[in-house]
Amino acid sequence: MRTSRKIAIITSVLAGAAATAGTAAPAAVAESGPAWAAYHGLSASQSVSRVTRLKNQGYRPITVNVSDGERYAAVWIKGGASNDWGIWQGMSASGFQKRFDAAVKEGAQPTSVSATGPADSPVFTAVFERKSGAFVAKSGLTPAQFGAANKQAAAKGLALSSVDAYGTPGDIRYVGVWSASSGAWYYTYGKSRQQHQAEYYAKRQKGFRPVKVSVAPDGTYSAVWRKDGVKSWAHYVDMNAAGYQKRVDDLKAKGLHPVQVNAENGKYAAIWQ
Repeated sequence: MRTSRKIAIITSVLAGAAATAGTAAPAAVAESGPAWAAYHGLSASQSVSRVTRLKNQGYRPITVNVSDGERYAAVWIKGGASNDWGIWQGMSASGFQKRFDAAVKEGAQPTSVSATGPADSPVFTAVFERKSGAFVAKSGLTPAQFGAANKQAAAKGLALSSVDAYGTPGDIRYVGVWSASSGAWYYTYGKSRQQHQAEYYAKRQKGFRPVKVSVAPDGTYSAVWRKDGVKSWAHYVDMNAAGYQKRVDDLKAKGLHPVQVNAENGKYAAIWQ
């Protein structure tokens, strides 16, 4: 069994060229936001070192991802209470469940969860934050189970707030978190790039934008769509690592920073604001 390696534990909480599915043109002058940091393609040990450094500099993670034989990506922003969150990596399915149970007892809940690897031996990474409100978290879901979980959550007033797909091309599994939320939202999953792009244009015409996106081992996409009034944002999929970095650099010059990043099999998808 893979040994869970915990990092940045906060004791008060837990004792190629990019192809786009469409973007919204950034405003000429985007609103100034918080200081941020983003990385991708880091090994487990490199990730631990980066987490320690960013934590000591006053940053906190807003999205994490593990893919491709335990390579890590994340986005951090500066500010917020340093004693209200914890981040873990390298967890087995049982290790993630154990960490989840411990976090809930301390009044924390997962805010970003990612997994990679086959269904019988996945690797998880997650961010937990101390926060109130109803939520549900499930992993190991088949596509049919994932669809059913979304319907059940929506009936309870919960919306999909974190999603990732793992497994193998012939056995896709999902891990998701559903949190208390207001307003309309939609979810899509198992979509090819072309289908995802069609969803993008259809949803955008109705005032919705993607706020979460993930790549599955078979190259299909999952997404969460919301109508939130954000004016300056961008959304790109089907990027390789170099393409993702170029987008980060180019959009930084326009005042945007990544708020969610996801990868699998060397293919990246991300959202900027």
